[in-house]
Amino acid sequence: MASCEYNILASGSTWRSSGVTFSASWTKPNSITNWLVGWVARLPARVQTKLLIAFLSIVGLLIVLGAVGLQVLSGVNDQTNELIKLQRRIAAYRQVQHDTTTQLYGISTALLLQDNRMLDTALRQLNQFGYDLERMEFVAKAEVEVLGQVRQEYEKLTAGVTHVAELVRAGRTEEARKVQLDEIIPSADRLERLTNQLVNMAEADMVAAIETTEGAYGTSRLIVVSFAVGSILLALGLGYIISWSLIEPVKKIETRLSQIAAGDFAQRVAVANRDELGVLAANVNQTSDQLGRLYQEIETRTQQLDEALQQQTATADVLKVISRSTFDLQVVLDTLVESAVRLCRADKGGIVQLLDGVFRYVSTLGYPPSFRAYVDANPLPALAAGRGSAVGRVIEERRIVQIEDVTADPDYRVALIAEAGGFRTVLAAPLLREGDLVGVFVMTRAEPQPFSPKEIALVETFADQAVIAIENARLFEAVQARTRELAASVGELEALGEVSKAVNSTLDLDTVLKTIVAKAVQLSATDAGTIYVFSSTRQQFRPRANFGMSDELIAAVSQQTIGLADMGIGDAPGRCMPVQFPDLGKETSSFLVRKTILDAGYRGILIVPLLRPNKIVGALVVRRHKPGAFDEQVVHLLETFAAQSVVAIQNAKLFREIEEKGEELEAASRHKSQFLANMSHELRTPLNSVLGFTELLVDGIYGELPDKAKATVARVQANGRHLLGLINDVLDLSKIEAGQLTLAIEDYSVAQIVRSTLTAV
Repeated sequence: MASCEYNILASGSTWRSSGVTFSASWTKPNSITNWLVGWVARLPARVQTKLLIAFLSIVGLLIVLGAVGLQVLSGVNDQTNELIKLQRRIAAYRQVQHDTTTQLYGISTALLLQDNRMLDTALRQLNQFGYDLERMEFVAKAEVEVLGQVRQEYEKLTAGVTHVAELVRAGRTEEARKVQLDEIIPSADRLERLTNQLVNMAEADMVAAIETTEGAYGTSRLIVVSFAVGSILLALGLGYIISWSLIEPVKKIETRLSQIAAGDFAQRVAVANRDELGVLAANVNQTSDQLGRLYQEIETRTQQLDEALQQQTATADVLKVISRSTFDLQVVLDTLVESAVRLCRADKGGIVQLLDGVFRYVSTLGYPPSFRAYVDANPLPALAAGRGSAVGRVIEERRIVQIEDVTADPDYRVALIAEAGGFRTVLAAPLLREGDLVGVFVMTRAEPQPFSPKEIALVETFADQAVIAIENARLFEAVQARTRELAASVGELEALGEVSKAVNSTLDLDTVLKTIVAKAVQLSATDAGTIYVFSSTRQQFRPRANFGMSDELIAAVSQQTIGLADMGIGDAPGRCMPVQFPDLGKETSSFLVRKTILDAGYRGILIVPLLRPNKIVGALVVRRHKPGAFDEQVVHLLETFAAQSVVAIQNAKLFREIEEKGEELEAASRHKSQFLANMSHELRTPLNSVLGFTELLVDGIYGELPDKAKATVARVQANGRHLLGLINDVLDLSKIEAGQLTLAIEDYSVAQIVRSTLTAV
């Protein structure tokens, strides 16, 4: 049994599931059973129903088999009693046969093992068996001859065994084996044949006794055996077919599940079952499809997330660089190019920026030095739009441009650049700031391999970040410049405030001009300065205020007379604009104070005229030791100080004029007071006398006057009173000016005022 099982298992691979081992040679159906297995598998019934049908079929066959067996046993029972006697006889002969077989087996074993003890035991048993044959009593006459032959063969066998035993004891093994083969084994075969003949003879007698029942018994036995064999075969067949219809799908499902576990979602389970296994296989296929889709989605999503993570990491790095290196645009651009080349799987990359009207490479990665030298020496003008190059197309179209193979593009004209750069595929993205092109982001590959839409979108993202970086740098520089301008403006305003304060707080022209020239020198970052005042009477410029100059230089400058015809300070007012000499050492024309200024160590000089409408006031001059042109901002600043100087000089002049006018007003006031005093004494007294005499005449003290004379005297009297009222009013005004008249609120007559007015008229 062990060897049989081993051979079965070794004949093919095995399949194990749930602790049960199926031989491959047994589980593979042949062409006949294949149809049955498929038919059972396609039955639209559950596995439980199929197993129940098979079990009920086997039970039914067993019931039929039991009924037939009972019928046969009933007939056989009648013959049993008559066969008992013959059975005893046959049993005796069979015992002889059994004993003979046992003795022969023992002898063969002893001879085979050549064991002396076993040989002795076998000889004793053999001798004892011979004695038993001699004592057999119920032997038929026909069997006596055969029994005698049996005894003779036993004697020969005993003699041969004895001889072999002696040879074995003597150590003559080869001879013992030869005797065993030549004598003992043939004798044993004959003895076995004789015992069989003896049994057959006894059984022949028994056959004669049961000959009458042989036919019926044989038929019954055939029926029983047929039913038994049929039941067994049916049970085995049903078990085989049903088990195979279950095992094969399970194997396929298990294999498929192993493939799914290994990550293979392409295969499918082909199962014809219409039971639970078919449903399970369909579910496995559906699950496999879903897992395949999910796995593909996960792979795609993982790749996308990985790319997105790399992009986010690169973006974060770029933003970090942008935030940390706002003042260093080159670091930001280099980081952008490096990240774009790495994430887009490009070979080389660069950024072209619009600088001073031309497009120049400001950052490159991967290009040989010869390429950078060529493009630096041959920048692309801003107006050079065209299809001859990728950058030119971007300039023309204002959108992203990809040339899959520059050697196959008939419009590409700058093959020298492609050869120097070592690329075939070009991707160029515009850097747009509010619609204006400020640069181009360029990615290249050495082989003709187009960039994917994701890579193009990524390059556009990096292009936007490059625009942000460039704009941030520009804004940062603008803010820095504006900050410097504001700081300078604040300083200027503070200085102008101090100058204005000085102008408004004092009328001392020297103090004001010294303040102005000091602030002008400080804010213009020069070393010394002088304010010249122009004398219209002498037609000359004379220094009035100095700052940062030695006493010797001040004395030397003061000794020189500068007129309108002299170059520099003299002709600046005539030009009505500032005049500067960036380097006196290189100045070929000569003018006054040039040598004096050079000897003092000054090289640059700026002259700002002090002008009023149609009038020259003077000049503001600043000097510095370092040569070079003065900035426009410095010129404007000094023009402001020049205007302040004009105001200060004009204020001083007006102050002098006011002082002169004050003196004149004081003299006029004295004359007025003297006039009023004279008028009060010289006019009012005679006028009162005239009024008194005219009143006497009107009253007729000196006699009655004619009507005409009387009317004339009355007119003289009225005019005199009017004149007296005017004199009194003038005196009242004088008292008001002197603060000696007290005003009081009183009632007055409007009619009287009207009459007085008419009278005055």
